[in-house]
Amino acid sequence: MDVAALSAQRLVLTLHRATTLVDRVADTHLRNMHDVTLSMFAALVTIHEIGPARQSKIAQALDVSRAAVTQRLVELVARGLVEVTPDATDQRANRVAVTRKGRELLDAAWKGLAESDDGIEDGIDLEALQSALDTLVANAARYLAGQEVTA
Repeated sequence: MDVAALSAQRLVLTLHRATTLVDRVADTHLRNMHDVTLSMFAALVTIHEIGPARQSKIAQALDVSRAAVTQRLVELVARGLVEVTPDATDQRANRVAVTRKGRELLDAAWKGLAESDDGIEDGIDLEALQSALDTLVANAARYLAGQEVTA
């Protein structure tokens, strides 16, 4: 295997490991302090960011299936963090919005995550990392947009 292939392989494995560990740190904090999982939090953040939206748009934004969104919504609705209402323009669809209680949880969770001194950012130039990750995401999205689905 050549140097470029080894470098790419190392990058993929390192990104996967970093993502897994950072997710575990965030999940631990969110469970302990706010009694929500990271996937519930991600759904809540996404719904808040895109505003009241159809489940299909939420699924697309999260890059998950509509069934996965439905599963997450069950718990979020039960906790009063989101509300689901019929779509005014399409009776087959629903719109999902974050409730006041959901916004309060988001505010508290973001504040807690920001104030948490877990040390995982020590020694990292966060602006440079964000820039590199933004470029990587854009490159991957461009690559995937050019691929045909074969099944």
